[in-house]
Amino acid sequence: MKKHLFAAGATLAFACSAHAQSNVTLYGLIDTALSWQTNQVGTTAANGRATSSGSSVALGPGFFNGSRWGLSGTEDLGGGLSALFRVEAGFSPTTGVSLQGSREFGRQAYVGLKGSFGQLTLGRQYSVPFETLLPFDTIGWANSSATDVWVQLLAGSRLDNTAKYVFTSGPWKFTAAYSFGGQAGSVSHGSTYAAGLNYQGSVFGAGFTAQQAKDLAGNKQSNLGAGASYVAGPVTLNGYYLYTRRDGAFTPTSGQDFSPTYGGYAALYTNPGNTNIGASSAARTDNVFQLGATWQATPAVQVKAAAIYDFARHVNANGEGGNKLSTFLIGDYFLSKRTDVYLAGAYSKTSSAFNGPFAGEDDSVSATLGLRHRF
Repeated sequence: MKKHLFAAGATLAFACSAHAQSNVTLYGLIDTALSWQTNQVGTTAANGRATSSGSSVALGPGFFNGSRWGLSGTEDLGGGLSALFRVEAGFSPTTGVSLQGSREFGRQAYVGLKGSFGQLTLGRQYSVPFETLLPFDTIGWANSSATDVWVQLLAGSRLDNTAKYVFTSGPWKFTAAYSFGGQAGSVSHGSTYAAGLNYQGSVFGAGFTAQQAKDLAGNKQSNLGAGASYVAGPVTLNGYYLYTRRDGAFTPTSGQDFSPTYGGYAALYTNPGNTNIGASSAARTDNVFQLGATWQATPAVQVKAAAIYDFARHVNANGEGGNKLSTFLIGDYFLSKRTDVYLAGAYSKTSSAFNGPFAGEDDSVSATLGLRHRF
């Protein structure tokens, strides 16, 4: 009898151990660059306007990526079910300062379950438009001064208190997410909901997304987006379109990343009319187009070219519109699978209501020499 009990106990212990197989991975990326940029702010007046300006040379965050480190893991729960988690922190590679509002894990922090039903995760996560359209952005919504504010202002990057569901079947991926507002007396105020659908084949890919966010007063910001990619030998063509409509009084909560977090590029956006959060009587609309191409010249050499254009209306409190154009040309050399050096050139031009964001001027040229390492 004792032998049978021992055998049964050993079998149960083995089964539990087998089901509890888990792994944890430490990973990260550091992207640092030396950049030269024209029309930069030297000193400012009390109202934030530039009193002196000129070209600058600085060591700072890289062109492509925000530096980060993180932990991710899974646990096999048996029966095809597994638990998963991820915590990821952003930091300045030149100062070591935490980013994303000095959050400890400001980039991502979530826990979830994955099985035949799909994947459900809970926590601070990337927005659905960000994840849906990212595969069709040639420069990956880069950390460049020419693009960083526009991405967060129009589509958001990360959202707190989010429940996200992902189901993948072959080349298809469906994503839906709801971010809880947590406001007493109103379930919807402060919330965000979104959905996205992606198709990725060997040659052609496409994606569609929609999102609506409400602030604590019920004002709305809505997004619609679509993107596509096509592979022709060593060349990949990418493009996407993003439409945004934002109520004039829309003021995002601290957990909705629709407010710009300028990072190392605050000097480029001294004109508040560019972002205009919660300051207009009319609804602002933005129509953003990006086209780009990547040429894999050799296994180690990659060349990228892209242009992004924003046709915006009711930008400021006076109801004026504006346009913004940014163009990029990048050469990237991979020293290994994990380490690359790159040279990126960018030109930005604004008009009308977007006047004077570059130290009082309407355009800026930059050249960035960067070193990027993944671990």
